[in-house]
Amino acid sequence: MAQVSRQLEIEDLIGAIERSGAWKWMVQTYLPPCPICPSCKEQITGPRALATFWEMGRVYCKSCGSTFTPTNGTPIHETSWSPEEYVKLMLLLNADRSHSEIAATLGKSSGAIKDMRERIALRHQTASSCPADTAQG
Repeated sequence: MAQVSRQLEIEDLIGAIERSGAWKWMVQTYLPPCPICPSCKEQITGPRALATFWEMGRVYCKSCGSTFTPTNGTPIHETSWSPEEYVKLMLLLNADRSHSEIAATLGKSSGAIKDMRERIALRHQTASSCPADTAQG
């Protein structure tokens, strides 16, 4: 009975995941506390650029002229995975679901699940500091 209850809790959590909450979790887990250009490592400080970053848009760096997406530095960078799918994957992996169960739940192939697990294993959280006024509020 406890296993059935736990399975229902996981399914309820998966259904409740929203884009904004999933993206916020990814930012807090994988990115420095402030946006930094991956090309020149300069901090992004302009109000418009910061708003674009937090909304997952393409960001322009005034320092070097490059553009980048905020997913740079996360396991979903250059993939078709959304933040919601990634967080759902993490919940299902934590619940010890098989690759085939996870693939069926997320509508992905077992190979895609395996590839993402490998991406997760390769990522390391980086620490950085920045002025409080540019950190997400």
